[in-house]
Amino acid sequence: MVEPKNMSCYAYYKACTDEYGEYYCQQHFNKWFSNTEIIADMDALAAYMRIELGLQPGDVYSVFMPTTVQSIVAFYALNKVGVIVNFIHPLLPPDVVKETITSLHSKGVMILDVLSKKYTDMLNDLGLPVLVCHSSDYANIFAEVGIGLGEKILKKAFPEINNREEYRAAVKRFMKANVKDHCDCDKTAVYLNGGGTTGKSKTIKLTSRAINEIVYRMSKLDRIHRPGEEAEVIVLPLFHCFGLSVAMHMAMCNGARLIPMMQFDAKLFNKLMRKNCVVGILGIPVMFQKLMKEKHFDNKCLKNLRMSFCGGDDAPQPLLDEFNSYLEKYGAVGRLRQGYGLTEVGSVCCTCTNWDYKPNSIGRPIEGVIMDVWDDDCNPVPVGEIGELVIAGPTIMQGYYTEDGHDGEGLYTDKNGVQWVRSGDLGYRDEDGYYFFSGRKKRVIIISGYNVYPSDIEKKLSEFPFVKESCCVKGFSKEGKPIIRLFVSYNDKEGDREIYKRRMLECIEQNFSKFSVPKDVVELDKLPETPLMKVDFMKLTQNSPDEPIYTPPVGEKKSLLPV
Repeated sequence: MVEPKNMSCYAYYKACTDEYGEYYCQQHFNKWFSNTEIIADMDALAAYMRIELGLQPGDVYSVFMPTTVQSIVAFYALNKVGVIVNFIHPLLPPDVVKETITSLHSKGVMILDVLSKKYTDMLNDLGLPVLVCHSSDYANIFAEVGIGLGEKILKKAFPEINNREEYRAAVKRFMKANVKDHCDCDKTAVYLNGGGTTGKSKTIKLTSRAINEIVYRMSKLDRIHRPGEEAEVIVLPLFHCFGLSVAMHMAMCNGARLIPMMQFDAKLFNKLMRKNCVVGILGIPVMFQKLMKEKHFDNKCLKNLRMSFCGGDDAPQPLLDEFNSYLEKYGAVGRLRQGYGLTEVGSVCCTCTNWDYKPNSIGRPIEGVIMDVWDDDCNPVPVGEIGELVIAGPTIMQGYYTEDGHDGEGLYTDKNGVQWVRSGDLGYRDEDGYYFFSGRKKRVIIISGYNVYPSDIEKKLSEFPFVKESCCVKGFSKEGKPIIRLFVSYNDKEGDREIYKRRMLECIEQNFSKFSVPKDVVELDKLPETPLMKVDFMKLTQNSPDEPIYTPPVGEKKSLLPV
């Protein structure tokens, strides 16, 4: 793979794949698309954005989409003309989406038609141009008829978006137009809305250079041998940095045939593996668990897997061992390995590989990335001692978004002028240079690979006059599945608890992602406190399915309210 040098992501993709000639790079349902066709769509959409909408380098455009061919095309098209792509989770509540769009001064929105109903009023209120995508945009002629009929019915049933343009019409209208690559690789390329390293949700700025550097360095672990024939199913969303940088951009630059999946479905995923030469899987632990439970998983198609990585949460070693036993059974070259990273460092910064790994480890830093373990005063700790994981190198963020636009927010600069990301995660390094993840210093809970920020929820609940104290923690359902559990104490003893519970849950549903909604609500007379008189969330946290739910001291009341 060529070195990134001073390229946009769009230019880098073209440079990396130029040697392959024409090959299939995308698949939607059973229809395959060549790189020539997809690049033509990228160029046409870039012309639409630049000429029709008048977007300039440094402007912001929001992609409010699941992972689809259109969202992939949009990333490269916007990147080509230097427009910052603001990726937004497609299931966030309308008020949160509106705030994200307005606070980042977005000048347009892309949305999928089937998801648009609950957001129509919000979009019309904003008055921005909206590009509406359809599943039929890239369907084959037979599927297009059936899907198109369903879309016409939906259009009649859904309220009308006023300032709308159809994706396929826009691409078709500008198919013969072309605009130059205006992207400066050191300017902001994407906004990713994450949690920051303190647990408070923030917007992270990444450049094309940082994203390309991740691809270049990760590609040295393995690459596509037969462009267009070897495939990768993309499940991770593009608003997730691991999904954008590695699952999508690296696969594109490697010459893989990408099969986007809007929502993970283990049965469909296994079917795609049996029908296509899928050589890599990038996912979160729960995804691999669900894959193995499918009855057709144990299949000879597993022999094709060479590049399988698990991230987004700490992967138990038994999970890795079980998955790898299937790969070994069918003679696969690769193994499922665990890595570590965060959005602030462009996704992956440390990983085990097929040939370089240690059980329970998150691996060693990828080429060009520097990692260390520090104490609270930013001093390195001895080998084997737990401290905060810190990262430096060419893949790190510009900083968190600030209204005045300055860079460096959230970065620590040492006495030598080197900028570091303090992860907020705890870990240690052994004598062989392998890193181990010990836990999260920041208060972030990961549910199905998505970050949940307890302090944001608790702050919102404090607005209710009947709430005295609240604390969201990680727990486990009876089936052993990770959940959010809400502990709460009230200001009165006589109020209707069912009404209180319903109002709190409705508030969370309206203001946060679905993964933030508690599955258990536990009422306590008083929440436990630390010596500093703060709520002791560690006491309330259930660290494993076998650990009992917190029990208050004798004499205090506990009431579990079913959700």
